[in-house]
Amino acid sequence: MSLFDELALHQKKTPFASSSESMFFTEHAYLLNDSDLWRSYLKPSDSFMTVRANILLRALLNKKRIEKEYLGKIKADRENPSPDHLSVEEYMRNVLSGLPYLVKEGKKIYVPIFPESVNALYSSHYEKLTLPPYKNLLLAYQAMSVDPFDYYGYALFDSYFTRLVAVRKTEKVLACYDYDAESLYFINDQGRLDAKVAFFDKDLKNPSKTHMVKRIEAVADAYLASDRDAFTKALVEGNLISSSLLHHLAGKEIRFETKKEKSGKEDEG
Repeated sequence: MSLFDELALHQKKTPFASSSESMFFTEHAYLLNDSDLWRSYLKPSDSFMTVRANILLRALLNKKRIEKEYLGKIKADRENPSPDHLSVEEYMRNVLSGLPYLVKEGKKIYVPIFPESVNALYSSHYEKLTLPPYKNLLLAYQAMSVDPFDYYGYALFDSYFTRLVAVRKTEKVLACYDYDAESLYFINDQGRLDAKVAFFDKDLKNPSKTHMVKRIEAVADAYLASDRDAFTKALVEGNLISSSLLHHLAGKEIRFETKKEKSGKEDEG
């Protein structure tokens, strides 16, 4: 069992199950049935998979909201034209102001299940949504979909599509903290999880949960430097795991190495 598995195994119960992210997933998960592409997210195995599923759900909700508001606006203007009405552009700016997004090369992406070129329709060129071939996006949109995690990478997790807090970032890895899961995620540039560091084990008495980002920075730096000793030291000194758990894990590792060495000698004999 890896160090990360051990930390997860010994972690105290977290607030994630009753968090707003968990409730959001429960409320909107049915949308993942819209496409075979997303059904694998219907039963997330852990907090990180729930975060990934919620990114998809927020993208799908954005898509539906933008389409509904634009089509409703042009229908209302056609049926009741008035110089006092907001223009389509002004109206849609108001709609977008309340929606989650990510920023890529200075552009706001509201529907990351689509590539950048298609996203332009959802941020400014709305009129194309009523013209072929783009009007197919209203229903049969799967043909134009992309895997958002492959396409946009870890930028999705450092955006308004999640509640995660970025701690460190390199060209290949984003380290971000999940306050609800009380865990630090290391996410690669394909938007997949490299490692999850679970904090606050059962032996840690009266853990402090304030100033978390500052305390986590040393942990992230040590992980990114591949320095295991500095990593475990930062966990204990930051009061993120108990010293007793660290001693327990060190003892298990020593016993494992001793057993392996003994087995090797017996094989040689």
